[in-house]
Amino acid sequence: MFRKIMKTIAATALVAAALSATSFAGQWLQYGSDWYYQQDDGSNAKNQWVGNYYLGSDGIMYTSSWTPDGYYVDASGKWDGRPSVNTGTTQEPVNTIGQYIYNSPLVADMINTDEITWSYGGTPVQIIQSNDTAFYDRGTYYEIPNCDVLGAYYDEYGEHGYYTLVTGPIYVRKNATVNKYDYNTGATITITAEQVVQQYGSLYEGGYISLCTIGCATSFDANGYITKLSVHAFE
Repeated sequence: MFRKIMKTIAATALVAAALSATSFAGQWLQYGSDWYYQQDDGSNAKNQWVGNYYLGSDGIMYTSSWTPDGYYVDASGKWDGRPSVNTGTTQEPVNTIGQYIYNSPLVADMINTDEITWSYGGTPVQIIQSNDTAFYDRGTYYEIPNCDVLGAYYDEYGEHGYYTLVTGPIYVRKNATVNKYDYNTGATITITAEQVVQQYGSLYEGGYISLCTIGCATSFDANGYITKLSVHAFE
């Protein structure tokens, strides 16, 4: 009888140990919109990477931000695959397209002849628009990776159309100014590009980004970053 009791106790202990190991196995947990990683011992991972995801000092997974060791994670929390940078000291990249536009002469707009606009090597730039909804937060600026810089032309019937001058990335400063028109009151207020993103999730509430350059509604700095913009959905 004693031996049978001891076997039962031992079996019970093994089952308890197995359940304990199962309940404290590493796993992702979600509370509200926040994600945590529970480690094998039941504690939350903090200040560390778990695969391609980073957990902060509060245990919450980083999203759309830079990690302390200089990597960028996207809206899903996943590292975007780019090498580490020291965001505090690394020089920001020069935007070649924007810099070329900045150094090109201002010219008469092709369609609105009483307005001036930026040019791409002397050819009037009408609109800069994205080809998709890709949009990255790079710390102090936003990157729109796949943009077309469009010029305008008139066809044989006097109708104007657009053609692509160059395609590539465009960078927008987070503190770039945006003139936002309120359709309800008729008032125009000035906010920042970052505030637009916080309100609408991108620089264009319709999804695709389209920057108007007519009357130089868009401005660039010497490094090719946009510092002022007029977005069609907000005009």
